[in-house]
Amino acid sequence: MIGWVLVGATIITYGSNFLAYRYLKKRRSDWFEKIALYFGVNMSVLFADGIFLFIAKLIEEGILLIE
Repeated sequence: MIGWVLVGATIITYGSNFLAYRYLKKRRSDWFEKIALYFGVNMSVLFADGIFLFIAKLIEEGILLIE
C-alpha cells in the first residue's frame, strides 16, 4: 500500500511542477517571483504528500495489528 501511495505522490509532485512551469512560461514575471512560486508549490505538495504517506502508514500498521 505504501508503494502505491508513494507512486501517486510522485506523480502528483511532478505533475504540479509541470503545471507550474507551463503557467510561468506563458507569464512574464521576475526571476525571484518564479523561484518563490516554485518553492511554494513544492513545499505545499510535499507537505500534503507527507500527510498522505503518514495516514497510509497508520492504516497499514493498523491492518497488520488487527491480523
